[in-house]
Amino acid sequence: MEIEYPHIVPGAEVDVEESELQGGLVVYYTIIPAIAMSGNFTKREALQNLHGTVSSVRAGNGGGWYVTVSFP
Repeated sequence: MEIEYPHIVPGAEVDVEESELQGGLVVYYTIIPAIAMSGNFTKREALQNLHGTVSSVRAGNGGGWYVTVSFP
């Protein structure tokens, strides 16, 4: 099944939510509402700004989607 999010397109502004793992040593981000989730980052790599702009959306080889967001 393919799910489309018409508001997640290049140029769209999005907010992300930061979540912690391993007692706060690792963080990851989720586009709100829960549309996409990032990989894990160390706490020192944490974002300073949780509002960004979608740079690109592309289909992955396994049927998933990749959303790239730029943060000022």
